[in-house]
Amino acid sequence: MFKLIEDYSKEQMDKLGLYGWPHVQRVLQLCVKLVKLEKCDVDMEVLKAAALLHDVAKHLEKNNPQIDHGVVGAEIAEAFLRKIGFPEPKVLAVCHAIKVHTHSEEPTSTEAMILHDADFLDKLGATGIATIFIKACLTNKTIEEILKNFYKENQEAYAFQHIKWIKIKQPHFYTKTARTIAKRRNKIVSKFFNQLKREIKLEDLKTSKQ
Repeated sequence: MFKLIEDYSKEQMDKLGLYGWPHVQRVLQLCVKLVKLEKCDVDMEVLKAAALLHDVAKHLEKNNPQIDHGVVGAEIAEAFLRKIGFPEPKVLAVCHAIKVHTHSEEPTSTEAMILHDADFLDKLGATGIATIFIKACLTNKTIEEILKNFYKENQEAYAFQHIKWIKIKQPHFYTKTARTIAKRRNKIVSKFFNQLKREIKLEDLKTSKQ
């Protein structure tokens, strides 16, 4: 059954672009790792299904920012899971985790909290920086445009929205492990963009006497 879920997720994420499916795979791995590190009691079937399906509506939100891909994704996931015969008591648990990972409401299950933390962790650090530039390439944005928008307060274009997440100084997490990892990962962000700024402006070049 999980092969069906995985195939369906990949099909939907491919609509989003090059970074969609790898993001889902990383979130799934982070979910599993967070459970081990937190030593928490979760339903792994629920958590893995939620991780695989959490962004199935992301491509719809990309085309229409008014859509909450968590809320719509939960509806899509519910219909799909019932269609393939996923255990009924677990369907609503999966859909709750998907719905609340975009902060539409507070999570009430450990699975939802783990998914939220895993998804947000993947937006941070070196992985987050790399994702920004992949999105930039897919939307014809230059390095200079990304750099300029990193230092702006408001970013509206799709490629720049990721910058908002990576710049949050104290991102909200539900697990102590995620908070620790996030703090470690985000040390690179300001250093990277400050160095990029220096290079673009040629400030890193040393003048030499002829």
